[in-house]
Amino acid sequence: MLLLLLLACLAILLVFRIRDVEVTGNSHYTEQQVKDMVMNDRYSGNALYLYLKYRYFNREEIPFVDKIEVSLLSNSKVRVRIYEKSLIGYVEYLGTNLYFDKDGIVVEISSEVRTDVPRIAGLGFQSVSMYQRLSVEDEEVFSVILNVTQLLRKHELYPDKIEFRKGMELMLHFENVRVALGKGEHMEEKMGRLVQFLPDLEGESGVLHMENYSEDSSMVSFTRDT
Repeated sequence: MLLLLLLACLAILLVFRIRDVEVTGNSHYTEQQVKDMVMNDRYSGNALYLYLKYRYFNREEIPFVDKIEVSLLSNSKVRVRIYEKSLIGYVEYLGTNLYFDKDGIVVEISSEVRTDVPRIAGLGFQSVSMYQRLSVEDEEVFSVILNVTQLLRKHELYPDKIEFRKGMELMLHFENVRVALGKGEHMEEKMGRLVQFLPDLEGESGVLHMENYSEDSSMVSFTRDT
């Protein structure tokens, strides 16, 4: 019995030795970085072990990663599927950048500035912890940020900063042009018109007032800086 068990273990080690790893779903991390993170212990060279580990046991927290799936393509080839967290913004804090997801959970603290993630200003928070939600007064702000950032991407608008002002009023910063959007109503209509306004404001400095813009009201004005 013992001999058979030893032979079975040996067969598993030899037959399921990984010779090829396919990585999908990654954008923040390189393929090699994913391999290094996933195959991080002495037994990770075994395809069956790696599959069972990430199917039933793994609970590691990896920045920017929501979930890891490992599937067996053959006895010597595995596929590693990465589900990255969707980052909706970052805030500056004590010389570092706190990147957070749609729920306001801080997923990375870094000095790196990612150009594909907007900077959020005007959020008041008291404490900061990795994998904890930013302690803002009104947690609905994260839903507003998610909605605004999705609309900005849809219309290919890339502000330097998204600012929350008094009363949760939104202002977008495009170099020297600031766009006052109000409290979040009629955002779809506002973004659609903003795409048309911005080219005409290139080189200008001032505030584009769109607080009262809607389908029924096209009230827009521009106040130049003095």
